[in-house]
Amino acid sequence: MENKKKKRYGIVAALLLLVLAAGIGTYAWLSATQTKVNEFTVGSIDKPEVKPDPDHPDKPGTDPTNPSVDGYLFETNWTNKSKMIPDTDINKNPNVGIGKDSDSSYVFIYVKNAIVKTDATDALAKTPYFELNANWKPVAADQVTTNADGKYVSGLFMYTAGNTDTPAKLAPTPKTETAEAKAAYTGELFSIVHIPAAMNSTDVVTDPAMKVSCYIFGADQGGADNAIAQAKEWAKTQA
Repeated sequence: MENKKKKRYGIVAALLLLVLAAGIGTYAWLSATQTKVNEFTVGSIDKPEVKPDPDHPDKPGTDPTNPSVDGYLFETNWTNKSKMIPDTDINKNPNVGIGKDSDSSYVFIYVKNAIVKTDATDALAKTPYFELNANWKPVAADQVTTNADGKYVSGLFMYTAGNTDTPAKLAPTPKTETAEAKAAYTGELFSIVHIPAAMNSTDVVTDPAMKVSCYIFGADQGGADNAIAQAKEWAKTQA
C-alpha cells in the first residue's frame, strides 16, 4: 500500500514539473528585449594651425604655428621689453584664434594693467591705455576701467564681430568640395598701447607689465548669456 502511495505521489510530482515547464515555455514565447546604445561625443577647441594674416588679422595666414610656443593668443607686432617713453605708442596687438576643427565659440579677453603704482598721484592719468578695434566691446561698464578721457586701461572685453552689444560666435570656415577648412581669428583687440605724457619713472612699479589673457567658451553651452556669466567668473581669477 505504501509503495502505491509513493508511486502516485511520484506521478503527481512529475505532472507538476511538466506543467511548470510548459508555463516557462509559454512565457518565453511572449517575452521581448531591446538594447539601445547611445554614443556621446565631446566638443573641441583646437589651437590654430596657422598664424593670423599680418595684413588681415581677422583671417588666417599661411605661416604655420609653432606648437611649442603658439597657442590661441597671438601678438604679432609686440617686441619684448618694449621701452616706455612718455607720449609715445607701443605696438601691441592681441588676437585670438581657434583651429579649423574647433566648435563655434564665444571669445573674451581680460587685460590686467600692472604698470603704474596704484597709490601714485593721479595714477589713472599716468597709466598706459588703449582703444578697442571694431570687433570688440567691453562686457559691461562695471567690468572695465577707463581714465578721465574714457580710454580703456584694463578689464574684460568680448568679441562681437562688429558694432553690437552681444558676443558673437567665432567659427572656423568649414570644408567644402573645393576648399579645406580654415582656422578663425577674432582680429586684434587693440593695436597700440599709448604711454601718457604724465607718466614718469617714479610712478612705475618694479616689474611693469600688461597681462592679456583669453577665455574661449563653446557656444553650445547655454548660449551668450551663460558665456558672459562664466567669463565674469573667470575674470575674477585674472584681476
